[in-house]
This record gives sequence, C-alpha cells and structure tokens, in this order.
Amino acid sequence: MTVRTPVNKEEPIPNEVEEVLARGLQNHFERPVRILELHSTFLADTFSTHPMYRLHLTLDSGQRLTLIFKWLQPQQDEDIRREVLIYRRLLADGRFDAPAVYASLCDEARGRYWLFFEDVGGLRLEWCDVDDWPAAFRWAARMHAGYYGREGELMALGCLGEHGRPFYRFLARGAREMLEWLDARRRLVRFERLMARWFDLSVEHLARRPRTLLHGDLDCHNLMVQSGPKIRPIDWGYAAIGVAGWDVAKLIAGWGPEKSHFIGVYLDEFALHAPGLLDRRAFERTLAHCQIMRTLQILYWWEGPYKNLAFVDGVLEETESACRNLDSAGSDG
Repeated sequence: MTVRTPVNKEEPIPNEVEEVLARGLQNHFERPVRILELHSTFLADTFSTHPMYRLHLTLDSGQRLTLIFKWLQPQQDEDIRREVLIYRRLLADGRFDAPAVYASLCDEARGRYWLFFEDVGGLRLEWCDVDDWPAAFRWAARMHAGYYGREGELMALGCLGEHGRPFYRFLARGAREMLEWLDARRRLVRFERLMARWFDLSVEHLARRPRTLLHGDLDCHNLMVQSGPKIRPIDWGYAAIGVAGWDVAKLIAGWGPEKSHFIGVYLDEFALHAPGLLDRRAFERTLAHCQIMRTLQILYWWEGPYKNLAFVDGVLEETESACRNLDSAGSDG
C-alpha cells in the first residue's frame, strides 16, 4: 500500500546546489552569473510530497532574487524524473503560466532530481473569494483546448503520465486495499456495491473520450493567484494525457450551487480556443464519471484523515452522489 502525505522534515541542502543554480542562472540570463549570498528557508506548510525551500539570492550584479527549490524524492509507483522532464520539455519559459524554471538537475547516477523555479507567491486559490475562481476554470479550459485530441504530440514528449484503463484500475485496487487495511468492513461493502454498479461503465466511458493535456492534480492549493487575477499553476508532477473532466472534477470539488456557473465558464472559454464545441450535457456526464475516479484516488492516496472514519464515509458519499447523477441521466453515451 502506498500513502502520500505532505513532508514536514527539513533536509540539509547539499553543497552542489549553489553550483547547479549558478549554471542555470547563467543560461537563463544569458550572461555570467555569480552568487554572492544564498539563504534558505524550509517551507513546512506546503502540500508537496517533496521537501521545498525558498532561496534568497544576491547576485554579483547586485540583483536580489527569490526562488523555490524543490528537492524531488523517490516515490513508489512513480518516475522521479517526470516533473523535471515536464518542466524542460513542456513548460519551458513559463508556458501555461507555470513558474519559470531557472535551473534543474536530473542526475540518475547519484539519484538527484532538483528544480529551481520562480517564486509565484503564496496566495492559494483556496483562500480567494468566489469571484476569483472563474479565472481558474478559464485557465484550465485554455490548456485543455490547446491539446484537445492531440495525443500523439503529447505522447512524443515522453514524460507524461497516461490516464487509461490500467490507470483507473490501479486507483480502484489501491482504494480497495486501503479499505481492507482499515478493516472497515461496512465501508468496504458499500464500496464494492458502488464499484459493481459503475466502475466498469465509467472506465469504458472515459476510454472512449478524446484526451488532452492534464495538470493531473488540479486541487485549489496547487493554483497560486496573482493580481488580475492571474492563475499560476504549480506541482506538475502528475501532468498526464487524459480526459479534461479529470482536472475539472478536482477543481470543482466541494462547491454547491456555483458548480453550474463554473462549468459554464469553463465550456465558454474552451469554445474560444478549440476547433469544436463541447456539448454541456455530455461533458457533465463525463464529469460525473471522473468524479467517481477522483474519489478512488482520494481513498488510495491519503492516510491522515482515515483516523476519523467519518472522512471515509464522506468520500463514499461523494462517490454515491456521482453515481446518482449518472443514474438520473439515463443511458451512457
């Protein structure tokens, strides 16, 4: 069983950090760069599964620079190189408003994988007013529209995950193992009933939908907000090729009456940037299938909330709600 929880343990920064960073800054600024001072602050309040530091630099030009150092750690069932390669091959120069990367290291021989990127501030979308949220749905729609149906180009990058039948079955297996580990028999029976009714149907529905680029972990704490509002997405380690509804299901989780408006904002923005329209009724059906898969991922991923089994009940209630939405919508398409 794999469990991912936020890290809160500070590790000493290796001596080579300054050397790697100086080389990267030289390439970034296209001039010789020397670091006169470097001070670090461990970021203990992040949701990352990897140690994060805020670095304060003084360069020989007198320029002061603040950036984020992400020290990627091996994770079970994951390719530790992925996020470094995603920033290099997909997000260069701050594409999709991702943080600009100043330097990176992918040293397989020594097992060191580092990212040094732009500090985009600490204002998370989850702390913002409802009026700021449509900007996030517009951002997601633009990204999804840009690669809609262009799977071949995405696969050629060689660094993205892939959401398909094996991925969804992997989530279901992990969720089941977690419930078995908890010895929560009543919850497990409830889970198995839901899976028997909808899981295979959901997998086949999603396997037939056009795919695009996904952020992959579009929780509100991974979206930083700058004035405008401008959305600055971080934590791209789960970027993947998959159904757009996956990102939207994560972003819309927890909202009530506002959901309808947010979906409308998303679809309107998508239509401005894609060659074809998304039918709203069909998209909402796909979204319900994605919500089922999202709850499986929650059950698989997080250990901490399970100390209170009411959390598990809440997740299963989300699954049942998505299933009810599908039941009321009639036959699949």
